[in-house]
Amino acid sequence: MTPFRGISAIAFAIAFAIALLPAAAHAASFDCAAARTPIEHAICNDAQLSALDSELADAYRAALKKYGADTDALKAGQRDWLKQRAPAGHIDVAALKEAYRARIDELEAQPAFPDPGEPVNGPVFRLNAIAKQHDFVLRMLEACPGDNSKEDTTCEGPAQLLVHDKGQRAVRQVINLPNVFVTLPKGSKGPLVNSARLYDYQGVINVGDFNFDGLEDFGIQTGNEGSYGGPSYDIYLFNAQAQRFVPNSEMTSLIRSTLGFFEVDVKSKRLRTFAKGGCCYHETTTYRVDHDVPVAVARYMEEVMSSGDKMKITEETLVNGKWRSKVHYEPMPK
Repeated sequence: MTPFRGISAIAFAIAFAIALLPAAAHAASFDCAAARTPIEHAICNDAQLSALDSELADAYRAALKKYGADTDALKAGQRDWLKQRAPAGHIDVAALKEAYRARIDELEAQPAFPDPGEPVNGPVFRLNAIAKQHDFVLRMLEACPGDNSKEDTTCEGPAQLLVHDKGQRAVRQVINLPNVFVTLPKGSKGPLVNSARLYDYQGVINVGDFNFDGLEDFGIQTGNEGSYGGPSYDIYLFNAQAQRFVPNSEMTSLIRSTLGFFEVDVKSKRLRTFAKGGCCYHETTTYRVDHDVPVAVARYMEEVMSSGDKMKITEETLVNGKWRSKVHYEPMPK
């Protein structure tokens, strides 16, 4: 009996030692022995978070398969999510777990996209007059409401965008989109395009030269997740080296935080956004574009004073990396 007891004791000791090892060491999507960053250590030190990290990796791989050949947007979205999962480097494990669960749900909800030659259940919009350098075909995967000549209608759902060189039949690029928001104006046979009217429906595709390199770029409306329920867009810039459109997260974020599509001032090579705070504060911000990234260089702010008869006007300008400000007051316009 003694040898048996000894073996049992040794086996128990080994099992106990294994139990004390970090559970995340084998559950995370990466090798915890090579963990370097604070967020990697946080994942490896929490068994539940480590399991979520592994589950996220599985959900991401499954979503990549659903997207077929075009995975640019999905990959860009995943990179952005990974950067933003711990804002400013602060690691809140509980909040991080919730972020992981939300991202897993989002990835698992991704639709399966067809090959470009396969039919779709929704309408197909051929947009050959909205750009000078390209033609677009927008294929809605799901059925939309029928045309209504008496009033504007909208259509929303997963879509596939085919990009052609101008006048060419060959498809240059396929872009799969989990959600696209289309406005069908009354009396029109096609969707609203190249329109950025404030406080109104905006174009499903808006084309322009957003980084001022002489090549067409575009934004496609992905919903109404902007400020005050305004339109949200994914921005794509044409990359001359890759000869394809690539997602631009900075300009996409710019639209989400303001009132709809930005204004493009080709002459001065500037972008402008409009924002507000309630009824009584409005802000116009001007940006230059450095290496495809918008950089704020001027702000114009109007604020109604509590007396109700004056407006405070603040003008800020970026000079040599520092903001300079001027303030004056004007009577309220009648």
